[in-house]
Amino acid sequence: MAARCCRSMWAETGALVAALSLAGGAFAADHGDTPLLSAIPRNDAKISDLFAFVRGDELVLALGTNVAIPPSATTYTFPADLTLRIHIDNDSKVSFDDAALNESYGGDIVFPKKIAPEIVIEVTFEEGSPALTVEGISDVEMSQAQLYAGLRDDPFIRGPRLGRNVAAVVVALPLSLVLEDQSTLLLWATAKIPELHGPISEHGGRALRSMFPENDGMNTSRPAEHYTKLGTRPDVIIFDTSRPAAYPNGRELTDDVVDRVGDPRVLGSDAPFPSENDRPFLDVFPYLADPHPAP
Repeated sequence: MAARCCRSMWAETGALVAALSLAGGAFAADHGDTPLLSAIPRNDAKISDLFAFVRGDELVLALGTNVAIPPSATTYTFPADLTLRIHIDNDSKVSFDDAALNESYGGDIVFPKKIAPEIVIEVTFEEGSPALTVEGISDVEMSQAQLYAGLRDDPFIRGPRLGRNVAAVVVALPLSLVLEDQSTLLLWATAKIPELHGPISEHGGRALRSMFPENDGMNTSRPAEHYTKLGTRPDVIIFDTSRPAAYPNGRELTDDVVDRVGDPRVLGSDAPFPSENDRPFLDVFPYLADPHPAP
């Protein structure tokens, strides 16, 4: 079943926040990848980060887009042709027996070619306001969810991103609506614009993975195809929700993934080498820090 909401409650700094009362039918750090989108150019369709963590009894999914927003911007309008999706596989089995794979990938997906979403959270912006459609959760159940779409401080803890904002989408929903017979989820995000052919214009999974040139093929492929066609481990967030989120198990806002991943291509340009975000995160929804004001 699917749920849809396009009712905005109030606006602040050009961002629309909706407490979803649904009727009707129906957590990656890329920061500069996806050559096809760069060539157009369509920075506003690029995924920067996906975060996945728990607050109370809610699963929170925070998606960042468009790292090219000027520092002077105080409002943001999402492109009308952009479709953002967060995919949730709550059925794939994950093994945690290999310590090295746990450290590098958050676990070992037992049947990677079978990865497929049981739940798809879709956000579109055709009428100037964010509209939410959910496949796999009923309308009544999704009435408990919250949606935020707008300008926020970039939560990526990295030197060049200090003082910069992103266009963020945050969804919070009861964890009980997402879990089935296990506590582990696979999560990834996609962006789609009509200008590029195919079902996926950009992919975002684990932090600092699909941004690298050797992984460009991931950005237009489904996670199962990362394994079957590209011969690599699928780029998804593995999140065992029975344990606290801490990269690479899910991803918390406070995770310094630059240091955790340790790739010299990123470490070398991280000056002044921050270990925490430049603005305090919020204790309440949408949790991301307030956007930076114009100078």
